[in-house]
Amino acid sequence: MKKNSLALSNYVTIYENHSQSFSPTDMVKICKRMHNPKRDFLFVNPLQGKHIPVNPSKAFSLFEELTQEVIKGTNKTEKIVVIGFAETATAIGNYLACHLPNCIYYMQTTREILSNKTPILEFKEEHSHATEQLLYGDIRSLQKCDRILFVDDEISTGNTILNFIHELERIGIHANYGVASILNWQNQEWANKFNCLKISTFCLLRGEIANLKTIVPIPSSCSDTTFVKIECNPNVVEVPCDVSNFSKERLGFVPCHFKMFSNILYSQIIAQISNYLPKSNENILVLGTEEYMFSPMVFGKMLAEEQHVNVCCHATTRSPIETSTLKDYAIQYRYPITSAYNKERKTYVYNLRKYDRVYIVTDVIPTEAFMTDISSTLVSTGCKLDTIVFIVLKG
Repeated sequence: MKKNSLALSNYVTIYENHSQSFSPTDMVKICKRMHNPKRDFLFVNPLQGKHIPVNPSKAFSLFEELTQEVIKGTNKTEKIVVIGFAETATAIGNYLACHLPNCIYYMQTTREILSNKTPILEFKEEHSHATEQLLYGDIRSLQKCDRILFVDDEISTGNTILNFIHELERIGIHANYGVASILNWQNQEWANKFNCLKISTFCLLRGEIANLKTIVPIPSSCSDTTFVKIECNPNVVEVPCDVSNFSKERLGFVPCHFKMFSNILYSQIIAQISNYLPKSNENILVLGTEEYMFSPMVFGKMLAEEQHVNVCCHATTRSPIETSTLKDYAIQYRYPITSAYNKERKTYVYNLRKYDRVYIVTDVIPTEAFMTDISSTLVSTGCKLDTIVFIVLKG
């Protein structure tokens, strides 16, 4: 592997960094996609709480900086509906919705099918490994808002946004539009197109991809980390929750203030897990599941503050990424696990290690295969089986 071949400058030219706390290399790591002929490289954000474990307070600091960019660039009298993109930007979108004083409604896209519910629309996210996106919720909120703000972790061109807008206008929705993202790689042609369409963009890092055909030069022999499946009788705690659950996240809701959300979520969980509380200074993992990221991260932040423990957060994902133990490569270990939502779906979790205690926070009763797989992987990294707890938030 050539020296500095993973340097960000080999893949993008950075024009602007609006973050006061984080450098471009703090926010972006170059990784290699698996079996993707369209583009070999992938931008992984180590602060986002998705693929790589992160202190939740650090993730929320990043989200707060993006929120401030939106507040500075929008009219305070506008009624805003925020739409977060699954699977990687649901936490960012939810955070923005909680902190924008003029946000009247929060929605997220989803790839999950909600029984007995009809989506408002569906569209394709063409660059993604799983392209179908659905939007459920109250269409009246879209009809009465002044601005629809799409939230994603990264924009390469903006074509997905245009697809989304086309579908919204097809069903009679007309509003001002904006896009908030941690990263914006739009070239001048796409930036001009958005300007002409009066689509506002807000980001922390702005640049342009140097060459879409650039290859990430890591060995092609990267493989899944194997683990021995164990028999387990998992600790599953069901938590009645007013502010977060499977339906609420995907059907949309009027957001409440972040501090109120955090206090309600934490108090409702803690009331049910008194037998599984951590000891002071323990190293804790709080793991979300696929699209369900925000509430696990909020719980992780509150747990660190209230129980005086060290917390890392990330989530399982559908996204397949190559691994490497080479220096400076962000993804070292990849564990293939059955989805918490669908026993036929393959998902992944990255960079697991030994923790004193693990809380897997999800919004469904997980599949048995998921509970076996994730318990087995954690035990293989040195975690103890009796310190793994599944917390299911239910309406």
